[in-house]
Amino acid sequence: MGFTWSIRGRRPGAEDVRPVGAAPVERGFIRDTGAMRPARVTRRWARTVFRPADVEVKGRWAMRTWKVIALACVVAAGCGGPLPEEAPPSDEQGPVEDFSPGDGEGGATALWNTETPMLSRARLVKDVLPDASFRGEEPMNLVEFRGRLFFTARQEDGRSQLWKSNGTEAGTVVVREFPPVDGAGFLADLTPVGRQLFFTVADAAHGRELWVSDGTAEGTRLVVDLTPGPGDSALNNLVAVGQTLFFFRTISTEPGGPGRSELWTSNGTAAGTVRVRDFGLGTSASFGPVLVRGDSLLFFVSAPESRFELWKSDGSRAGTLRLRTFEPGPQGNAPNSLRDAGRFAYFLADDSVHGNELWRTDGTAAGTALAADLTPGPASSDLQLLDVANGFLFFTEREPTGAELRLFRLGVSGSSPGAPSLVTTIPNPFPSNPEVFSFVTAFATTGTRLFFSPAFFATGPAPIAHQLWVTDGTASGTTLLHQPLSLSDEFTTELFPVDGLLLFPANDTGPANTEPWVSDGTVKGTRKLQEIQPGGFSSFPHAFTRVNGCVFFVAFRDDVGNALWVLHVRR
Repeated sequence: MGFTWSIRGRRPGAEDVRPVGAAPVERGFIRDTGAMRPARVTRRWARTVFRPADVEVKGRWAMRTWKVIALACVVAAGCGGPLPEEAPPSDEQGPVEDFSPGDGEGGATALWNTETPMLSRARLVKDVLPDASFRGEEPMNLVEFRGRLFFTARQEDGRSQLWKSNGTEAGTVVVREFPPVDGAGFLADLTPVGRQLFFTVADAAHGRELWVSDGTAEGTRLVVDLTPGPGDSALNNLVAVGQTLFFFRTISTEPGGPGRSELWTSNGTAAGTVRVRDFGLGTSASFGPVLVRGDSLLFFVSAPESRFELWKSDGSRAGTLRLRTFEPGPQGNAPNSLRDAGRFAYFLADDSVHGNELWRTDGTAAGTALAADLTPGPASSDLQLLDVANGFLFFTEREPTGAELRLFRLGVSGSSPGAPSLVTTIPNPFPSNPEVFSFVTAFATTGTRLFFSPAFFATGPAPIAHQLWVTDGTASGTTLLHQPLSLSDEFTTELFPVDGLLLFPANDTGPANTEPWVSDGTVKGTRKLQEIQPGGFSSFPHAFTRVNGCVFFVAFRDDVGNALWVLHVRR
């Protein structure tokens, strides 16, 4: 389970101290192409070599030395203090070299007091399936809880496991294990709520039900058996609203018959798990998005006769209110994409009069109204909501006769929202191909900028182009940073913000070289973080999760398969 590191220091005599985004000293990335293949690698721990240039650089002596020492302490101690039942993490060595997106891959040259963070090289934390003959997607369901990473794993024999990690191999342990139950699926839906971690899992006595944990084996227990006996409860959309868990329960009647949806809340006890509202026969509240706004939850319910309803709940019967009913036109568009933008929440909906357009709500029936009708009349606009950044809500409209994407912004910082304005048009790289269509696969806001990733498709399931863009809300500030991102039909690209930087998987030598990348929002500052899978093949990094000063993620390497990795964020 070892791993190979190839770490280059700064060039001898180098004296330049460059901020993030500056030109690299040297690149030297592997640029071979090829398909994934079995391989074995040897273990060689990385070492940081101190040079005179590292100790004194333009009068700023010892800054990098102390920075590396501090980062080494973080690596040894893991990510955060111990839970009450834990001993402090053991000293575990690992790579301690810093990485700044504007530097060469081997050099950590940014100053200690720079406002842009630095990322250490990622290191393997643990292989949680060491004896598996088949490598699945584990680890899964990564979440931060009480200063630790919690996640799930499925063993080959069907056992479901709840794990926790402090960022060290010794501190990555099983909290609770559940024997296999035929046809019941695996542990899922990890949802932190205050000092409790809720999830769903099945056991032989109760079927799939709601459980809770305080992070210890002794403190992991069944909350309530909503479907008494071994039958399963269909629970979904678990979400924290303040210190309360909200979730929906779907009840089936007869096979093929209409079911019904209910809204529930829980404080982690059987007595404190209560049904708030039964939405009636033929309803479903499991299909659409949910949005937490203050102490309330916004959500959609599909109702009989192809109607869709927008609801709001504060967890009480009296405070659970229907805000508006939508009866879509011939296209049957379901509402989607709830986004919080301060005074209002925005979403897309079709009321048969305006087609599928942009709506807003302030949480009241009177304050739920059409925000913009880009295609007047009953015809629908082909819109996709992105995110809020720099006081604007961003969204795209796909050009009706081609694959171009128009990027719009809507001011949301004032008391009265304005009208949408066109920022720029994202061009179609294949204008001569009439079968090309496009949409944004991911987006993320960091600082005042929005990152987003348009993908272009033709006849197959995999994209033929996949790009990373950034915008500050102006045409001149909207820039193509890198292409291609993932070109796989089974692995999409995640965008993960880290204190002004962006972590994401991308390629640089072809479709078989997906590795972790980082960007500071400039073309020069957008580059590969490191090569995890040797030989120019893909590690497919995903599930980025922040825990204090660490970012955990899952990546593939031939000798360990999918495993847990971590990198450190330092300033």
